Amino acid sequence: MKLPFWTVVLLSWAFAHAQAPEHVRVVSDDAFYDLSSPRQQQRIAANIEQGLGELRRQGRLPSDSTQASVMDLAWPLQPVGRFDQFGYHGTSNFVDHGLPYPHPVQDYACGSRSYNLPNGYNHAGTDYYLWPFPWAMMDAGQVRIVAAAAGVILAKDDGNFDRDCALGAATDPNDVYVMQDDGLVAVYLHMRKDSVTSLPIGARVAAGDYLGLVGSSGSSTGPHLHFELRDAAGAIVDPRNGACNAAPDRWIVFQAYEDPHIDTISTHSAEPEFVECGVDADGNAVAETPHYENEFKPGDALWVFVSYRDQRNGELTQFSIMRPDGSVFAQWDFDLVSQGNPKPFYSGTGADWKFTLPADAPIGVWTITALFQGQTYTRSFSVDWGWLPRRTRLPPRPRPPPH
Repeated sequence: MKLPFWTVVLLSWAFAHAQAPEHVRVVSDDAFYDLSSPRQQQRIAANIEQGLGELRRQGRLPSDSTQASVMDLAWPLQPVGRFDQFGYHGTSNFVDHGLPYPHPVQDYACGSRSYNLPNGYNHAGTDYYLWPFPWAMMDAGQVRIVAAAAGVILAKDDGNFDRDCALGAATDPNDVYVMQDDGLVAVYLHMRKDSVTSLPIGARVAAGDYLGLVGSSGSSTGPHLHFELRDAAGAIVDPRNGACNAAPDRWIVFQAYEDPHIDTISTHSAEPEFVECGVDADGNAVAETPHYENEFKPGDALWVFVSYRDQRNGELTQFSIMRPDGSVFAQWDFDLVSQGNPKPFYSGTGADWKFTLPADAPIGVWTITALFQGQTYTRSFSVDWGWLPRRTRLPPRPRPPPH
């Protein structure tokens, strides 16, 4: 059974002094789930034990596995190649510290950004999903998974189907296990097929070293990295400290519980098309069709698409589109509260607006500006008479702010 990838909200209410979006999309709670069955738990435990045995035989186990309370984890994702957007991910689920199903979930901050399942599984890691076009981004290999801390490769698996979009898949995930120098085992799940590092078991990795590409292999409802830590006894370690997790925070750079941020601003020749799953009913691979375009002619339709992570009602975005001479072509505000969604907060959202460039639109570089949560984001596109063939690409921009 396929789980809904998007909840689509049609706008029926016009915000005062606003250009109404054509559609606003929000990430449903179950869009980036993974399921750990008893068989999967046994597989993970067996992989760790087998890997530890091999490292002991090779004499490669860290000499001082004290599991010290240090902040040693670096960010486990990196964009690949020329990256000219502001972000590429959302965070859907944290470790569940609550009692098993049907009890309510409880993440490290005593919130509900996690899940449990009727089979007794409490979500045991942190899920980072690709955003805003996850299947297309996965196919393009836009985001790679890297080691969060130094250690040695304990186990790995590759070659498994990587376009699952429902729980209960029979295939195993493509994954890598790293025995970190701090004594914890890091588990990286759901990698893209044939992307797992070629380094052998026992090879040493540093923080930031390549492990694989983000995919949706194994029991997974969409392309994401499930990052999990376990101690020497096999117990789950949550790397985030909060009111409902007394363990120390282990991230080098503090990660806020909510991180409101614009991930992308892009221009398009038509409204972006989305898919619920990476395969169609016939089993053929499918992905989103963004219809990217950044060169337009006077009179063309201009679509502006903006994606967010961790957006909450009441967080206003002020938009403007400026002509080449600096005059205002369009100016509007957007607040998620205008959509009347059932929840006041979503880990990922996307909205698009349609404009028609006038027949006498001035030739040159136009600029889109968005002011959101104290941060200014800019994007440019060009207008010309179309005498030369269009080059469908995204224009360069300054280095994006840190995640």
